[in-house]
Amino acid sequence: MLNSQEVMGLSVIHLKTGKKMGTVTDLLFDETQKLCGLLIENGGWLRKRRWLPIKEVYSIGKDAVLVHSEDALQPLDSSTKSWTGVLSGQKKLRGLPVILSNGCEIGRLENVYFMEEVGTLVGYELSDGWMNDLKDGRKMLKSNSPLVWGEDVLIAPVDQIQLKDKK
Repeated sequence: MLNSQEVMGLSVIHLKTGKKMGTVTDLLFDETQKLCGLLIENGGWLRKRRWLPIKEVYSIGKDAVLVHSEDALQPLDSSTKSWTGVLSGQKKLRGLPVILSNGCEIGRLENVYFMEEVGTLVGYELSDGWMNDLKDGRKMLKSNSPLVWGEDVLIAPVDQIQLKDKK
């Protein structure tokens, strides 16, 4: 299990040549809340953003993402517009309030946890503000069913979740 903050900032390296292809700047999820790719940015004066399909990833390690093909990076196009990023895009997750289906807010989303082999979301890290994070730590939310990714909030089914302090 990986979290989004562990992956963002990693170099993307071609497995055979060792060539650096860019840096991961975000994770991209489709409408079914499945990880479909990584947003990659090339360094340099004119930064170019492309995306890497998750099926092209050979492995995600603590220091780099290794890929099969130098041609794996794809341009952003109309098919990617409906996707949700953790940090960027028209729809982004980080900072959105998480509300239970009974109307109680339980925090703001800071991080997502996923299984890299299958791209499935397995949990959310929530913040109650930096003072509470320092004092009590952040909370971990796991849900047996997908959250509603709304325009302004994320909604979790109150009877389908596990919420615990992350310490």
